[in-house]
Amino acid sequence: MKKIVKLLLIILILFIILELIFYIFKSSHETEYTLKNNNKEYQIQEIFKNKKYYLKITSEKDNYYLEINNHFHKHKKIIENIEAYQKDDLHCIYPVLEDKDEQSNIVCSINGKSFSYESKKDKLKDFVNTLINKGYKSKSWEEASNSSKKIGTLLAYQDNIKENTYIYIYKYNGFYTISKNNLEQLNLFENDIYLNNLGINVGKYYIIPNYNQKYEYDEILRIDMTKNKVKTIKSKYKISKDSYINGVVDNEIYLFDKDELKQYTINPKKKKVKEVGNKEDGVLNYNLEFETIDVYTMRDEEIKFNNIDNYISKIENTSSIKYIEKANDTYYYQDENNNIYSYNANSNIKVLLLNIEISDFKLVNDTLYFINADSLYSYDNQNGLRKLITYSELDFNPENRISIYME
Repeated sequence: MKKIVKLLLIILILFIILELIFYIFKSSHETEYTLKNNNKEYQIQEIFKNKKYYLKITSEKDNYYLEINNHFHKHKKIIENIEAYQKDDLHCIYPVLEDKDEQSNIVCSINGKSFSYESKKDKLKDFVNTLINKGYKSKSWEEASNSSKKIGTLLAYQDNIKENTYIYIYKYNGFYTISKNNLEQLNLFENDIYLNNLGINVGKYYIIPNYNQKYEYDEILRIDMTKNKVKTIKSKYKISKDSYINGVVDNEIYLFDKDELKQYTINPKKKKVKEVGNKEDGVLNYNLEFETIDVYTMRDEEIKFNNIDNYISKIENTSSIKYIEKANDTYYYQDENNNIYSYNANSNIKVLLLNIEISDFKLVNDTLYFINADSLYSYDNQNGLRKLITYSELDFNPENRISIYME
């Protein structure tokens, strides 16, 4: 008897160990299931990958799409119920998640086309009130804070800024640096420099030439955006201010000097500047992989690294795209009618997020940041649209004014 108990105990321990190993190394799953609400069936396709859940929900001709971060210990079938709303041709649902403390959000469909809560919220007040009365909640249903603090000529709505988010606004002689708990001016230059053509952030570091050096420079400032701490990268090369940034690959900045016909890399972490291209050897262009091209082509065409053409080829509607960014398998873009969409390659569903005229567009983690007139806004599914900054100069000169790092 003791031997049998001992054997069963060993088997149980081995089973637990195997389950633990499977859990640790599990990186993805796909499953399909069906839920009913008022005799209406919803087919759910659930894909877990990249530490996120991608949820495609269909019912008759209606299509809904939702992305949710992994707070469910990699479980399958994280939707346990669906609350539904219908008014005329507008059909909306609120997926109820297995963990009641985790927030979902309303998603909508009109004749098979998908819409975010934000794009239809004026028509959903009754549905939101019904959900609130049932104990559900979402930050996007709450009004954004109108409380602001002034520094210089800038207003910051710090209550609307996410934790561990650091925003730099270029102000000609340096930066306004803004986070949820901090508001400072970082003055770097003796004179105002109207165009900030050569500044860029790579991760938590903002890299900018020492504009106090007039015609060429061998000093590059590296600013830790989380601490506003400035260090100087000393270059053995004299780089002309008639230069431009090609792009960033593997956390290295590629920069081309049009006067000297040379290409350099700047490594912020190692604080190193290296020559990687010239007239004799050619220079590097990057489009998914590096290729060597003629130095005069780089000078005359001002080539910048990007995957925009590759991104566009993955999107079902490729007409007149103004801005485009990508996170994992989801693309965010704006069309000529100022519609901002997300498009997920797994589900092939396009969702209208917002309609707003913008002059800059950045995707940081899963949050969109953009300039509308004189203000900087953020948008994500859980928090909705939030005004973060008002600064009149953004309306006149939005080019390369904002940089954002999120820990």
